[in-house]
Amino acid sequence: MKVKISKYPKKSYRRNINVQIEHFDTYSLDHTLALIILPALIQLKQTKHGVPSEFADVGGEDYVEQQSFDFYVETHDEAFTKGVERWTEVLDKMIWAFQQLVEDDYDDLYHHGKMDMDWVKTDKTILNPVSGKVEATWQMVDKNPNEHWYDYEGHMLHEQRIQEGLELFGKYYRALWD
Repeated sequence: MKVKISKYPKKSYRRNINVQIEHFDTYSLDHTLALIILPALIQLKQTKHGVPSEFADVGGEDYVEQQSFDFYVETHDEAFTKGVERWTEVLDKMIWAFQQLVEDDYDDLYHHGKMDMDWVKTDKTILNPVSGKVEATWQMVDKNPNEHWYDYEGHMLHEQRIQEGLELFGKYYRALWD
């Protein structure tokens, strides 16, 4: 994949955009996009100057526009700070989820011990349709089943946390600007 997006020109809002996608880029598109999205989210978090309106309205109406309640003026900065903290938490969840997709090795965290698999001949036979001969069947068996285990619950909790970050990314996709 090659992506070239120019800066915004001074006299127009149109940017020069050139995107070339190869066939292998879509083989694991979730991973390919995560490689782009992760550094963009990290930069957005580091350089953000505001928050989506959903997070900025903590404490009620905008204090400048209303003149009925002085406590809006007194608590606006504190409320805005809390909104910024909530938005930062959401960004952190998104970033964490995309980090997991980029690292792509978290699955190994839930397999413990060493599995030793081998093929063994069974007592069953089958007619080979190509040769016409009766042949033995083979089965893959675990040679040391008590020496390794898989943490299914931990893995599912990890997957749920990743999904939460991805859902937040989708929910706030249109708010990912600064």
